[in-house]
Order: sequence, then structure tokens, then C-alpha cells
Amino acid sequence: MQYALLVAGQADERHERTLSPIHLIKYLYLVDLDHSRFHDGQTFTGLDWKFHHFGPWSTVAYQQIDPALSALGARKSKTQSQYGEQDWVRWSFSAERDQVDHVGQGLPLEIRKAIEHYVGKYHNNTTAMLHDIYATPPMLKAAPGEELDFSVMIKPPIQRPSKPYIPYLDRLSAAQRTALKKKIMVMRERFGDRMAKSGRTVRTESGNYDAVYEDGVKWLDSLAGEPFPEGEVTVHFADDVWKSSARSGDD
Repeated sequence: MQYALLVAGQADERHERTLSPIHLIKYLYLVDLDHSRFHDGQTFTGLDWKFHHFGPWSTVAYQQIDPALSALGARKSKTQSQYGEQDWVRWSFSAERDQVDHVGQGLPLEIRKAIEHYVGKYHNNTTAMLHDIYATPPMLKAAPGEELDFSVMIKPPIQRPSKPYIPYLDRLSAAQRTALKKKIMVMRERFGDRMAKSGRTVRTESGNYDAVYEDGVKWLDSLAGEPFPEGEVTVHFADDVWKSSARSGDD
């Protein structure tokens, strides 16, 4: 979290240099996601992640934000939220590049690169970040309240054919390839002569969008039934939608 905030502080735009607890937690998740992809489903942090409010969540990670960033000397600011009793919290810290590098040296190279990549991609753009995170495999395989399983990031071994594939032409002898080329040339000549003798041309005609056409479109629209009424509606989904193949993309 410290390194993520330090990297964010290097952004060119001032408004991109602050991170909220949501951003910090999601960056930890993305680091674990990348790590599990290349380490047999094992996360870097070892945190227990859950599907909570349409995103990954770790209570332990949340509890570590204040002590970790306070130890760094980061600035914590609060603004009143319009949507609830809790205030909006933002963390910021402006550091020289050598201090950023010093903190980064305590992390493995792959973790530093992952943090730099994701912070540079999202900054504090919550909408874009959550949109992409929601579509990650551990999230798509879980339902709200369930723990996230990073073993889904393990790639199955590549099934290689027992015998190497040999292209068809390579399986032919020199004489067979010569005979095949001659047949293809003869077929091309015959096809060209046939088209030339027929005098065929391709014609395109523009559509006739008259009253008959408009009546036909209206009739087709009527087959779909009455249009939905305008205004706010409440939609109910079955609980099994979270594990459906349509959501996980297994089909």
C-alpha cells in the first residue's frame, strides 16, 4: 500500500495523486491476481479475499491502511460524503523519486512492476478499476459473500499432439506438388474464361424506404410486444445467476 501511494504521488495530474481505501485495497487484489497467475494460484499477500459489494474485499487489508500509511508519513484528508454517514477518506504523499525507489526495493521486482502498471493505468479512477476487477476470474467464479479462489488463475497444461503436424503440401512428393499446381492453374483459367463469356457483373441497388417499408418495420416491432414503460423499475435475479455459465464465460 505504501508503494502504491508513492507511485500515485508521481502522477502528472494533481487530482490523480490521491488514493482512497477502496483504491488501495483493490491494488492489493490486483497484485495478488497477477502473482497467482504465475505462481500456481498462490497470492503474494496471503490475504483472505471475499466477494463484497461487487468487489474483492479484505478486512485485514482495510485495518492495515491507517498504520501503514501513517508510518510512511502520508497525509489523510476527509470530506463529507453525500451518500452516507461515513466521510470520504483520501490519502496522499509527495515524495522524491529516490524515496519511491527506496521503498520499492523492499518488494520483489514483479510486485513493483505490477503496482506501477496498475496505478499508472487506473490512478484513482474507481469506475474503470471496478469494471475490470469485476470481470476477473476469481470474481466471476464466486457469489456475494463467498471467498475468492485464486486457483482458477492456474493455466491448464498445453496438450501437445503425440505426433508433430505436417502440412498437406509437405506430405506430397515433388512430382505430386507439380501435378497439383498444374491442376490449380487449369481451374483458374477455366473459371476466368467462363466469367468472361457470361459477361456477368455485380449490381447493387439502394433500398426503397417508402411508406410500405415503414409499415413493415412497425409491424415487426409490434411482434416484440408492448414497449417497456418509462421510469424506475426493480429487477429481481435468481440466486443461481452468480454461478451461471453466462456470467463466468464457460460456454
